[in-house]
Amino acid sequence: MSGAAKRVLETAFGDNVAFTVSSEVTNNTRSFVSFSDALEEIHNARVFAGIHFRTACRLGSDLGMKVADWVMGQSMQDRGNH
Repeated sequence: MSGAAKRVLETAFGDNVAFTVSSEVTNNTRSFVSFSDALEEIHNARVFAGIHFRTACRLGSDLGMKVADWVMGQSMQDRGNH
């Protein structure tokens, strides 16, 4: 999901978009300089928590980006011909 979200957001806005995310649950705020920066932090969190190996994070994100590319490509087709 993270790789797909990154691809869709970077396609729409470019990668170098600074943004901040807040959580009411943890009362924490995180700031990022780009969507790539956020994805890297997601990878780190999963590795540091022992949920995934780094290779699994990278491969999963790559697959998510390919799925996002396919979905965006399909959504741009003329639906009148189907």
